[in-house]
Amino acid sequence: MSDYLTSVREAQPLVICYTNDVVKNFTANGLLSLDASPAMSEAPEEAADFFKVAQALLINIGTLTQQSGEDMLKIAKEANRQNVPIVLDPVAVGASQFRKDFCRKFLEEIQVTVIKGNASEILSLVDASATMKGTDSTIEDVPVEAARKAHLKYGAAIVMTGKTDIIVQDGRVFALDNGTPLLVKVTGTGCLLGAVIASFLMKETHPSIEKLSEAVSYYTISAERAEVRAGADLPGTFSVAFLDALNQTATVAFQQEIKKREVKNDDI
Repeated sequence: MSDYLTSVREAQPLVICYTNDVVKNFTANGLLSLDASPAMSEAPEEAADFFKVAQALLINIGTLTQQSGEDMLKIAKEANRQNVPIVLDPVAVGASQFRKDFCRKFLEEIQVTVIKGNASEILSLVDASATMKGTDSTIEDVPVEAARKAHLKYGAAIVMTGKTDIIVQDGRVFALDNGTPLLVKVTGTGCLLGAVIASFLMKETHPSIEKLSEAVSYYTISAERAEVRAGADLPGTFSVAFLDALNQTATVAFQQEIKKREVKNDDI
């Protein structure tokens, strides 16, 4: 198995994060725990300079506005121009027509490397009639076929999160079974995953499914380790223990704990 985590820690990649207002601090601290370098830049005027040295861009629409949407498009177009990979996190895309319209426009105009979302969000990207009540979902809500359809429709790798995480790239599907329910008890954990995936890209616009699987597994196994620490079975303590675990998890150890299987059909 390739050692992508060590490569990230040695390179300390600069990740530009245009993310939502609720999670900026947690996202930045999570990337620092990984030894990546976060920059919470939202100014299109500086995008050209940043992308000369940045290794990836995260676009997270959690607190989308008309103005921020316009800026996201400008920044993403510059990332495309400089061949910087983009991770799109379409937070709660099914919750409003405004979000659906923005994501449709974004995916029409921008070449995205990875789309990361929960099952309802991925379904909303391939089914215009889909609705959702918020940002949370589980794998039981939608078949794996939705992730396959999104991959074919947009040409991007798909990371669909849930009790079982699903990754689709190059026609292959992996199911990952690590993680803890506490991840949905802390605001921003899913958003941080998008940033972690971006940090693993290292300016690669077509990452392998193995690299994406390692990024997600590193994240979920770190969460498992945080949960078993004394007192970390409560959300507040867990959030701190999780940041510590992201920093302390070693490559060899976590690779031995990965629960991964290749999926040939919808029966997972």
